[in-house]
Amino acid sequence: KNVINPTIISLINQALDIIDSHPMLVDTNNKSLIITGLNLGNDDNNAQPASSKSKFFSNGLDLEWFLKAPRTKDNPNPTASVIESYNSHILARVLTLPFRTIAAINGHCIGAGLFLALACDYRIMRTKRGYLQWPEAKLGMRLTKGFAELSKAKIGNGYGAGGGGASASDHHVLREGILTAKMYNSTEALNSGIIDAVCDVEKLYSEAFRMAMEGLPESNTGMNLEYFDPKAWTEIKIEMYTDAYRALRFGKVEDLPSSRI
Repeated sequence: KNVINPTIISLINQALDIIDSHPMLVDTNNKSLIITGLNLGNDDNNAQPASSKSKFFSNGLDLEWFLKAPRTKDNPNPTASVIESYNSHILARVLTLPFRTIAAINGHCIGAGLFLALACDYRIMRTKRGYLQWPEAKLGMRLTKGFAELSKAKIGNGYGAGGGGASASDHHVLREGILTAKMYNSTEALNSGIIDAVCDVEKLYSEAFRMAMEGLPESNTGMNLEYFDPKAWTEIKIEMYTDAYRALRFGKVEDLPSSRI
């Protein structure tokens, strides 16, 4: 189910480190990142999905782990520690990476999984299976400042990539999604501006790959940004999403809902 716990946080962080340090990637600005829960095959260079049976992009926090996590003198609140680590080391980092990021949502995308998708620049979701949800109201939990600010920063104006879309404004989508714990199918998520595109699962990775190629900053077939500077691009993202970045990077779970960022 790709649930979020210390192990998956460590693995995602290691994967992000590889992007920064791999010999094939370190000396080029022409790179993009696709995050997905698909099972990818190795039969060809396009790494097409080996199976469409994968049901989960991420089912959110690993509640079983949190219920069993030991409380110690040095770490009396392991839940808070893991959420803060996820926010600062993963979400804040993905939010401001110096290249295009795409969430290829292959199935259920719930809670902390939805926040990972929201941290990406673009979101494309499979049709016919899977829901997006902010489940906190249903679970009797609050969002935390980081999750709340990220949601406010990334929810669109209610017009999906399909054109026309719904007429709901940003705060209407947030009100419905967060306060009612609504489960959005792909069409509803598109029309609400939560995602950018939909397609059949068989085409999900190839469509995400196309979006990734279109986002290569120094490619003639990409964005072709003549004086692209990755440091400046990260700074632009921080300027665009300042409140979300600060809440994720520096916020604490124990911060009061009314506290300043």
